[in-house]
Amino acid sequence: MIAEIEILKLFLLVAVRFSGLILSAPVLSSANFPVLGKIGLIGLSAFVVTPTISSLESTLPGEPFEFALMAIGELLIGLIIGLVMQFVFGAIQIAGQIMDIQSGFGLINVFNPALETQFPIFGFVFFILAILYLITTYGHHLMIRALVSTFERVPIGGFSPDTSVLAQAAAWGSLMFYDALLIAAPVAAAMMLAYITMGLMGRVVPQIHLFVVGFPLTIATSLLVVAFTVGAYLQLLEGMFTDMFRNVDRLIDGLG
Repeated sequence: MIAEIEILKLFLLVAVRFSGLILSAPVLSSANFPVLGKIGLIGLSAFVVTPTISSLESTLPGEPFEFALMAIGELLIGLIIGLVMQFVFGAIQIAGQIMDIQSGFGLINVFNPALETQFPIFGFVFFILAILYLITTYGHHLMIRALVSTFERVPIGGFSPDTSVLAQAAAWGSLMFYDALLIAAPVAAAMMLAYITMGLMGRVVPQIHLFVVGFPLTIATSLLVVAFTVGAYLQLLEGMFTDMFRNVDRLIDGLG
């Protein structure tokens, strides 16, 4: 009877760690992913992983308060890993806002059901492309595998984060703006040339109504630039996702 209770407690702690990832990781935390599906994925993952965990050095706490504290630590492990994975999609949203402001779409936002928030148009398009790229390259599988690897490197109840690693994670968050500038650079550069051209046209031919000509010109230019740079964007995404999983691997070493 005691052994069954210990196994149940271990199963619950494993499920809590998976819950943190499901609540914060891209794709897995999407509102389009049904709640029952998330619960089923958490339960199935915990059911598969629990028998593979080596025997613990000490028994799990029996007091509710101590067990709750340990569960909070397990939840934080999954949440922190998922939040680091979200940095890529934060960069995509920032890039979309930059491109929309430059191209004239800044006054228009669309509702993103995956994140339940308003998204700029270019940001929404690039977000969909990033999600499709992540799924087609089995990135969602790599997310789950990354969390599974934590049970060997951060044992149950062994959450003791290194402050230097958490500071490094914050620095990775600041790189969102760098990645956003890289994504938005082609459109921003094209818009700068378009505005310079319209400025020169306004000086040479004052009769031209720049407000009438400018909006269709900037919108058409931005759409053409985006269409011709999708391939480069996908290559940039590949590098960003590679760095994301490399950062997650470094982060796991500093969580226990």
